[in-house]
Amino acid sequence: MTMMSSENPYAVNLKFGIKPERRSDFLSVVKENQTKTLETEPASLQFLVGEDVDTPNQFFIHEQFVGKDGFLAHKETEHNAKWSAFKQSDPFTDEGQPTFDFFYGNHDIKEVPSRSSFGVHVELCVKPEIRDEFLKCILNNQKGSTKEEPLCLQYVFGESTDVPDKFIFHEEYKGEDGGKEGFDAHTKTPHFEAWERFVEKDPFTSPPVVNFFKTLP
Repeated sequence: MTMMSSENPYAVNLKFGIKPERRSDFLSVVKENQTKTLETEPASLQFLVGEDVDTPNQFFIHEQFVGKDGFLAHKETEHNAKWSAFKQSDPFTDEGQPTFDFFYGNHDIKEVPSRSSFGVHVELCVKPEIRDEFLKCILNNQKGSTKEEPLCLQYVFGESTDVPDKFIFHEEYKGEDGGKEGFDAHTKTPHFEAWERFVEKDPFTSPPVVNFFKTLP
């Protein structure tokens, strides 16, 4: 079962740590990049910036575009050039060098507004022999989250374009405590319980990577 299609949104998850003394510079550059991307790029669907709930100055970016060509066009813009120049100015901590994951989502192409939310980024490396069972379970989780949870704003995922059987997730929730209420409710649902039963089968080739963040205003 494949999850990759050039007709689906092309997405990127990015995470990195910023030196405390460069925080203000970073926020200025990234907010300009975010605003101009959303306002001037026809192929831009989403641009979210969040900060880790436990680790100050650890940031997450999630972007979506209409196809890979939309992302490539984004890289050629003046506002992204400013971001690229900032990245070359030694703003990252030693342990917070940027990491990227690219994937095609399995959801419809649509614009997603910036909003206050509790975000989750997940990386799962699945054993090939259990891949189909994994996809069946996670698609059930996604359907339940988006159709049955009033506090779930977004649940998208796809397979890495670079690493087979590595799956990348972006989730957002709303509610009290900056949206954590929505995530806590998610973990009490029947479809999440089914996911936890699947995890007991030891389906991963490496430990899952799960990060929690709150979006920046």
